[in-house]
Amino acid sequence: AVQEERQRGREREDCDSESGVPLEDMPVEKILEAELAVEPKTEGGCEPGGGGGGRSRTASPGTSPNDPVTNICQAADKQLFTLVEWSKRVPHFSELPLDDQVILLRAGWNELLIASFSHRSIGVSDGILLATGLHVHRSSAHSAGVGSIFDRSIWELITYKHLVNLSTAARGCRHCRSLFRKNAKGLSSPSDVEALREKVYASLESYCKQKYPDQPGRFAKLLLRLPALRSIGLKCLEHLFFFKLIGDTPIDTFLMEMLEAPHQ
Repeated sequence: AVQEERQRGREREDCDSESGVPLEDMPVEKILEAELAVEPKTEGGCEPGGGGGGRSRTASPGTSPNDPVTNICQAADKQLFTLVEWSKRVPHFSELPLDDQVILLRAGWNELLIASFSHRSIGVSDGILLATGLHVHRSSAHSAGVGSIFDRSIWELITYKHLVNLSTAARGCRHCRSLFRKNAKGLSSPSDVEALREKVYASLESYCKQKYPDQPGRFAKLLLRLPALRSIGLKCLEHLFFFKLIGDTPIDTFLMEMLEAPHQ
């Protein structure tokens, strides 16, 4: 962990010299604002004006009125719009070339989607709670052929239950880490993306020192408690999402249109 932190410090210095983004332009407060701006739309397991009269609907074997695949598609649809709205509020994301914004969202949407499902389902013991308010049981998901997203969400949920006291700001930094990935294929400005990712780490470190001055090791511990989201077993979800959610519309066009639209 010490060696990793030293390496990150060297990379941060390199990014500072190559990027025109000073540390104070990536404040944790702005990352927190981005999180809070979209949280009310997805927290609590029900959507304002959505089906079910504000109550969570349950999909269980033999009683589900809808196909779980369709239900998960609808939830992914809602969450993608929320994800794009969130990304627009992340400091400096909208300043990247539009093509790079699309590439980053394509590369990170599945991890961010899993994180969203998992965080929303912290209080659920036998399934996951989707953005539409639907409660999906494991058996329903597997019988519909989308067990991979369910099992991945449960793995993440176990992690989140251990991080139940994690601040919204720290979760936001974790999400930004999933968004700013310099190795995303096709980026025209990977150095800018790397610089922004390092600014997120630096801002979180500064935030920890200011907010918890009596806990000098908090940042290092926080890094250890924020395992990277890995795209494990999501081929099923990729097929489900790209072919059922957007139909004949190319995903690049779909994302670009939303990125160019005004804030909701």
